[in-house]
Parts: sequence; C-alpha cells; structure tokens
Amino acid sequence: MGCKPPPTFMLPGVLAIIASILCLFGGTWCKFISFTEVNNSTDPVTLSYGIWNYLGYSTRNTISGEQVMMESCNYYPDNSVIIDTKWRSARAFSALTIIIGGLVTFCLVLSWCMRGFSGDRGKSLLRCAGMMYMLCCLFQGLTLLLMTSNACYNNGMVELSATASQNSLINFSGEFPTTCTMAGGGKATIAAVVMWFLAALASLKVEPPQLDPITVESHDVTYTKNQQADGTQVVTETVVKGTPVPVAAANNNETMEEGAAADQAV
Repeated sequence: MGCKPPPTFMLPGVLAIIASILCLFGGTWCKFISFTEVNNSTDPVTLSYGIWNYLGYSTRNTISGEQVMMESCNYYPDNSVIIDTKWRSARAFSALTIIIGGLVTFCLVLSWCMRGFSGDRGKSLLRCAGMMYMLCCLFQGLTLLLMTSNACYNNGMVELSATASQNSLINFSGEFPTTCTMAGGGKATIAAVVMWFLAALASLKVEPPQLDPITVESHDVTYTKNQQADGTQVVTETVVKGTPVPVAAANNNETMEEGAAADQAV
C-alpha cells in the first residue's frame, strides 16, 4: 500500500514556516521602529525600539583598557514609557500570532508523517489550517498598530536614550524627530502578513496525498482429472488470476451475491 502525494502538498507548511520565522523576528526584535538623528548628515545616530524591548547602548572596557560600544536588546524600564491601548493591542496580537501560527504549523508539519494526513481527513486538516492562517494574517497586520501608538508619537524612551547616549562614546546633537519610521522588525511583519496569506491560500487549494486503495485479488481454480493408460488418475490444477478489486467493492459484491442466494432460497 503506497501513498501518492501531489508535488505541492508541502507548500502550505513551507510557507507557514517562513511566516512563523518572520513573525517571531518582527515581534521579538528591538528594531520595529526607529528615530534617526536630524541635523547630522555625516553619521546620524539611530535609536530603535520594538514591541517588547528597545535597543540600548553601553560601553565596555577591553583587556587593553580601551572602551568599546556595545548594543543589546533590553526590556523597557518601569515607568519609562506610557503604554497606550494601541501598544497593548500590538503586543496582544503579536503574541497570539506567534502562539496560534506556531502550533498550527507544528501540527501541520507533524501530520506529513501520519496516515491521517491523506484523503478526506487530510483535506479537512488543510482547510482548518487555512482558516487559522487567515486569522494569523489578520492578527499579524494588527501588530502594525504600534506605528500609531505612543511608541511612535510619544515615546519617553527617546529622550532617556538620547541622554544616556550622550554620556557614552556616541557624539550627536541630541535632536530627534517627533515621529518614528519603520525599521527592520516592521518590514519583517509586513512580509509575514504576506506569507500568512499565501499559506492560507495554499492550504485551501492544495490537495492532500491519496493512499492507494486496499485490494484483494480474486482467482479461479480448475481441477482436471485424467486417467492414464495404466489406470492411474492424474489431477491437474489450473489457476487463473483475476483483476485486483478494492475491499469496499469486493464487500459490496459479496453482499449482492448473498442477497441473490437468499432470494433464490425463498
């Protein structure tokens, strides 16, 4: 008994894996939005912030005593920012997308190795995954609410980061715009929206693998008795193989034959 998967049956899972990576990257990285220093055309400084954390700068002393600048993602300090409703919504939708998309993708990939992924059951699994991916597409897009929240228009961390950076090795004018621009995390989020949508479409269109039907082979056996010249008898067996019949069809034929026999008996 074999399985005949169509060439594209793994496409929804592959697209969903890419979408999950982009979603995780955009939701957890500290470079979703950024503020770039103005009035400095030589080497402007960029302050970056994410949904859950921000990009911080610090100095470290090397073995030779030289100071070097270090970058790291840090959680927002308490009372440093005013997290409004849109910011909270962006956090909630980001977490929901990672959880739902990750679980559905894990189950879909795991089902590739299971018999239940084939036939009508596999089609139902794909349709269910398609609806979940469409929901992830919506939730992923709603994480862009961060672009209209206090993180972008009233971010108290900008002033704190600028003040702290002036005490480090960074030299800048300290003037930053009042609104943010989209950074790498935001662009990854937009790419994830597209990939979730494509994964949903692929799940609704792709056909699952089809298992070969279980068959039984019928055959006719003929016995021929021949008497030799010396009086001995020789029995010859002749086997004629028939066409393999699916189990369901064979059962139906047996039922019909039994019914016909019962009618004749009556």
